[in-house]
Amino acid sequence: MYPCRACGKAFQVATDGLDEIRPLTADLTTELAVPPDVRYLAVWRFLAAVDVRETRSGSGAEPSQVWQGIRRLAAPEPPFLYVPAFVFSRAVVQQLGLALVQAQPRLDLHEGLPREAPPGLRTANENGAVSEEDWAPEAGFGTLSPVLLTQDDAEVVAHFVYLALESRSIPDLRSIDYDLALTGGDLLFLPAVYDVRQVRDSNWRLLLREFDGLVA
Repeated sequence: MYPCRACGKAFQVATDGLDEIRPLTADLTTELAVPPDVRYLAVWRFLAAVDVRETRSGSGAEPSQVWQGIRRLAAPEPPFLYVPAFVFSRAVVQQLGLALVQAQPRLDLHEGLPREAPPGLRTANENGAVSEEDWAPEAGFGTLSPVLLTQDDAEVVAHFVYLALESRSIPDLRSIDYDLALTGGDLLFLPAVYDVRQVRDSNWRLLLREFDGLVA
C-alpha cells in the first residue's frame, strides 16, 4: 500500500488500477512525557465476532472465556481486533496486536495521515529545507511507517492474532474450533516511540493512555 502525504490518503494496487483508502490518525493521549521521535505505526482495525464451539487443552483444564472478557472490556461498543501492518516480524505482530486487543483503547481519531513531523524531529539544512533523511532513522523509517499488509492480508493475519490470544490464556492449547467474523476494516496510524525500555520485545511504546503503565 502507498500512503500519500500530500493528499492524506492511501492507495492499494487493484487489478484495474489503484483503490483509495481513507486512513485515520490517532491523537496522542499519553499522560507521560513525549519523546521527540514520535512515529505513526500502520495498524488495521476490525470489528470482530468470535464463536468458539470447542477448545481442548493438553491438561484437560476448563478453557477460560478469553473473548468474553474482551467483550466486557469493550462494552458498550463491540470489541475490535487489531493487526499491525507495518512489519512482518511474528513477535511484533503478536505482541502489539495482543496488547491492542487486550487494552481496547479509546482512540481520538481524525481522517487522513499525520501531515507534519512532531516538533523537534526534523532538522533544516543551510537553505532552510527539511529532507526525509533527517527524520528519526533508527527504526528503519521516518515519521510514517510503511503499510505492508493490504486489508485482505490483514484479515488473514487477524486469525493469527486471535489464536495468539487464546494460546496465551491456554498455554497447552491443543485444538480450537471457532468462527471469526470481521467487519469494517479501518487503516489506522497510531502514535508510538521506539523505546528499548519497553516490556515487550517489540520495543514499541504506544503513546496512548492505556499503555502508560507498561514501561519497564
